[in-house]
Amino acid sequence: MVWSVRLDSEAAAAALARTPHQGRDLADFAAAPDAASRLLRRRLTRALLAHLDGVASEAILFGRTSEGAPSVLSPPGWHMSVAGRWPNVLVGFAEVPLGVDVEPLDDAPPLWDMLTSAEAAAVESLPVGERPAEWLRRWAAKEAHAKRLGFARRAEPVAVATAPRPFGFDVTSAQGGSRVFVRDASRRVEAVALPV
Repeated sequence: MVWSVRLDSEAAAAALARTPHQGRDLADFAAAPDAASRLLRRRLTRALLAHLDGVASEAILFGRTSEGAPSVLSPPGWHMSVAGRWPNVLVGFAEVPLGVDVEPLDDAPPLWDMLTSAEAAAVESLPVGERPAEWLRRWAAKEAHAKRLGFARRAEPVAVATAPRPFGFDVTSAQGGSRVFVRDASRRVEAVALPV
C-alpha cells in the first residue's frame, strides 16, 4: 500500500490530529536536518500504519535498520519506506521490502554523472525539453531501488542501471533487482520499488 500525501492538505491535518508526537520520535530527529518536516512525516506514517493494520497509533513502534532507514518494530510483519520533499510525502507499507522516492520536477539540468553511459545516451536522444523529466524518473527509480535493498546511503548511482518497461523501469545493481513503478504527478516524480 502506498500513499501520496501533501503535508499541507486537510487530509494530512486530520490524520496528524489523531497521532501525537512520541518522545522516541523527538529523540530520533532532534539533530536531523529538516527535523520539523521529518516529525510530521513520522506522525503521518504512524497514522497510516495504524489505519492499515487496525491498531491504535500508540501501538506503532518504529526503529532504524543498520543503514539508518526507518523500520517497523511493532506491529510485526510490515516493511516500510518513506520519502519526502516538502510538502510532498510518499509512504509505503508491504509484507516484502519496498522502496519509495519522491522528487520535485524542476528546471535543474540533469546530472549526467549519475547515469550509466547507456542511460545518458537514452536521455540525450530525447528532445531537449523532455530530458530533465526523464533524468528525474531514472534518478527516482534508482533511489527507490537502493532504499528497497537497504543501501541508499552508500549507493553509487552509476552502479545502478535502469531499463525502461511499461509504467517504469527494471532496475539492477550488485545488490539485486527491482521492478520500479514511476509516475509523474503535479510537478513531481514518484517511484515505488518492489521485488522482481
